[in-house]
Amino acid sequence: MTSVVAQASPAPSASSHDAGVAVRNGVKLGLSLVLTWSVALGVRILLPRYLGPSAFGPMNFADAFAATVFVALNLGTEMYIRKEIPVHPAMASDFFGGTLLVRLGISVLLFAGIAVGLTVSHRPPELRQLVYLFGVGQVFFTLNGTLSAYLHAHGTVDGLSVMNVVSKVLWGTGILAGIATHHAVVGVALAFILSEAVKSAVLWRLAARHLHLQLRFNWPATWVAVRAGLPFYLNAVAFVAYGRLDVTMLEFITNNAKELGWYGAASNLATLTLLIVPVIGWVLMPFYARALHRSREEMERALARSMELILAVAIPGSLLIVLGAELWIRIMFGEAFSPAALPLRIMSPIFVLTYVATISAIGLILLGRGWTVTKVSLMGVVLAPLLALLFIPLGAAHLGGELHQGGPGAGAALANLVTESCVTVVMTTLIGWKTFDRTGLVLLGRTAVVCALVVALHFSLSSLGHARLVADALAYVALAVALRAVRWREMFEFARTAWKRPRDLQT
Repeated sequence: MTSVVAQASPAPSASSHDAGVAVRNGVKLGLSLVLTWSVALGVRILLPRYLGPSAFGPMNFADAFAATVFVALNLGTEMYIRKEIPVHPAMASDFFGGTLLVRLGISVLLFAGIAVGLTVSHRPPELRQLVYLFGVGQVFFTLNGTLSAYLHAHGTVDGLSVMNVVSKVLWGTGILAGIATHHAVVGVALAFILSEAVKSAVLWRLAARHLHLQLRFNWPATWVAVRAGLPFYLNAVAFVAYGRLDVTMLEFITNNAKELGWYGAASNLATLTLLIVPVIGWVLMPFYARALHRSREEMERALARSMELILAVAIPGSLLIVLGAELWIRIMFGEAFSPAALPLRIMSPIFVLTYVATISAIGLILLGRGWTVTKVSLMGVVLAPLLALLFIPLGAAHLGGELHQGGPGAGAALANLVTESCVTVVMTTLIGWKTFDRTGLVLLGRTAVVCALVVALHFSLSSLGHARLVADALAYVALAVALRAVRWREMFEFARTAWKRPRDLQT
């Protein structure tokens, strides 16, 4: 792969400037994510321990169910904003007010549909109330996604980074208040509403300041945005649907609160490996859009290099979660959640696939193949529940040891793994493997060898118990350096050069 550093000219170029903006914004947003995830991790550990599997399971279901239903509010405008606003900033206000009214109308219909559906299916009143509260939070959450997309596209993320942390602190504080008053479950939903509402108010002010965003009702422009965002909208619906259907399918197939609790704990921990997925959409899509504006070859180089950087972090993280699943579950959630180890081990590799699929999808969207991405995602929506219907009963019958505890969750995780594998292979094939050049494929092969050697070492040191995880981590780093599975020097040099502002490049 041709080094981006090697192509930089002594004078500041548009490419080096955009790379610098992308890296700086990525670091800012990444640091804010680390801080927000620190708060979230504390809460995710505390809640399951406090509630236990039986109470945590229904709460996790209500959260997942509301997120699945209210993804209908997305409208695809976030992707549309990140694609168009970086090169056409003057159109920022043209469709904001119209899409906001459309979303409010859809929200009314969704709440009515949820009320009918949960009543007809005889869900208890407490569960219905919880879904409604999470639904209100999702309305604000969707609005925040749009406002954040404007700031990402404009490249002004300082205030957004701070607000991400502040809102998460508000969320965690609200949950702690709920625990202190013995209303922990309802407290989670109320804290979600409070934190997202406050964030909406602040992000609106930031967008108005930086982009002069106004509440303008331009219906022709709204129609253009909604129509252009349709493939992104359907793709977002599909992505959330097959990403969250596992919890819903598990609930309806097993009707077992403990299984939901174990699976929810495993999912909470596994999603830590998705820490930088938001940064891909927030930062890299505007970066890729500007690169494509100059040339397709430049965008393809950016795709390949960013894939190399991301997998260098994602693969070892996922591997260590797989090898230490039992230990991580017991440390985080306690012995009562030990059946969650098997689902965690199965679902951890999913997120490496998610990184590859996400970057490939962004490349296809920027190349004008948004509908292709949508069709692949819809394939996942069809495949996921069918595989869940197959694997959850098989997991209940054959996995989870003699008592089969955690077996249904392991089946749900396996269904997700197969689905994500199919989606990733199809997505990467469609873009023509531009996310991997020859150098990237060689590095990926070396990484596979490193992983195989570390796994072999892990089993050979079984007498050391969980202490061998330290040896696993040290061995991975040593082998990655020895086999040159990661180009540490080139990655550091690219980040150092890209971090420089244009005036620095002139000196």
